[in-house]
Amino acid sequence: MLLQLLSVIAWFAGLVVFMSMVEHQVHCNLMHKVPRLRFLRNSALRKKIFTSHAVEHHSQYRQDFHDEPLPPGEDRGIRLNLWEGLLEGLPLSLVLGLVGYLTGYQTFFIGAAIWPGVVFLHHTIWNQIHLEMHQPKGRFFANWQAYKFVARHHFLHHKYPDKNFNVAFPVGDFLCGTIAHPSEEDWEAMRAEGIAPREKIVLPLANSHDSKPQGKQEDKHAA
Repeated sequence: MLLQLLSVIAWFAGLVVFMSMVEHQVHCNLMHKVPRLRFLRNSALRKKIFTSHAVEHHSQYRQDFHDEPLPPGEDRGIRLNLWEGLLEGLPLSLVLGLVGYLTGYQTFFIGAAIWPGVVFLHHTIWNQIHLEMHQPKGRFFANWQAYKFVARHHFLHHKYPDKNFNVAFPVGDFLCGTIAHPSEEDWEAMRAEGIAPREKIVLPLANSHDSKPQGKQEDKHAA
């Protein structure tokens, strides 16, 4: 029983980190860059994703981090599609289940069962905090320090589009070295948004010159 519990905890923790890496790589390489692989570069879906995020979403929230609530069905790229996420995550569950079946190690069945839950949890949290960041309504978590931490993290992404690709759980940014370090001007702007304390938080080895504002995102392949 204890071994199964430890297995569940280990799978959950590992898959949360994996989900953070998936979010980081998709955000970085599909939403902000032109993929090296031709079939991805010329994909209509990839161009749609790039246009929706790098062009429309960043254009809307580059100057003003938030705006007024929009009409139902319109969110300017704020929300992820939960059902699409579950469908896209299905292959990994099938692979883990197959490995468990072929090897006889039941722990892989645990991973296969937990993965859809991790995707559901990630997309649900992602949507709620991203909505509060860009269309604040004072949701129940709005004053939590954990929320303000990720809000600052995402605020800096909109100023430095080549940094801070994670939204919900920024482990991927830490592992990939894509953390933006805010300048004093950034701290003042975040205080004005109500997501930073009055006193600046100093991170170890932080260098405010690491992050430079990046100009307009370009994609000559995206019409």
